[in-house]
Amino acid sequence: GIALNSGDTQIVNSYISDIKGEWQDTQAIAGWNGPGPYLIENNHIEGAAENILFGGSDPAIPNLVPSNIVIRRNLVTKPIAWMSKAYTVKNLIELKNADTVLIEGNTLENNWAAGQQGYAIVFTPRNQENTAPWTVVQNVTMQHNVVRHVAAVFNILGYDYNAPSRQTTNIVIRNNLVYDVSTSYSTAGNPGNGWFAVIGNGPRDITFDHNTVDNDGNDTIVFYESLGWPATTAIPGVVITNNLLRDNLYGIFGSNS
Repeated sequence: GIALNSGDTQIVNSYISDIKGEWQDTQAIAGWNGPGPYLIENNHIEGAAENILFGGSDPAIPNLVPSNIVIRRNLVTKPIAWMSKAYTVKNLIELKNADTVLIEGNTLENNWAAGQQGYAIVFTPRNQENTAPWTVVQNVTMQHNVVRHVAAVFNILGYDYNAPSRQTTNIVIRNNLVYDVSTSYSTAGNPGNGWFAVIGNGPRDITFDHNTVDNDGNDTIVFYESLGWPATTAIPGVVITNNLLRDNLYGIFGSNS
């Protein structure tokens, strides 16, 4: 839809729809080779693989991290009718290389397990072609949003496990309403797990505060150990306060802990 390889850019009051494809990733808005700042406000944003993506290809500019990003008051959605199609579907918002991001006051809806496990919001640093070891996801605040009708919600990764990256740090998730997180948002051969959050491979300073969550998966928040590079199991600085969470089979589950 729109490639944000630019400096100071605003996308406001716009309608972006029907961005879709089979056997390839498609994005309504994607940026990987521009510094920002970026304002994405009061839009209808519809894309199959990722509705909004930062990163995903290594920047050609050394040490570049897209920064000072505001995503506010948008409807970020996929048509439910696409569940019966063969389009590649992954996430609603994905940060692979981003610094200082505010995600505020949005409605994020309709994401299912297909091309991936169906996590709606993904904070995972990716040194995609192994040419950008400075890749990082840090200083992200997500607040006052509604997330609904999804297979799972957050996937937070500390380090890229395929190539060197910097550490994910300072993620604050607060005052969000999250409901209808369900294993029913699955496609043939691609089961959704119904989890609120999965966190691993060594991020630090992750806060969940004052969120209301209704999910039907076995687990609500899951911590796991290292997947490879670097060899780390610690996840320091986790704060989980003032939330309304379901216990289901396991409320908060730690792999081997």
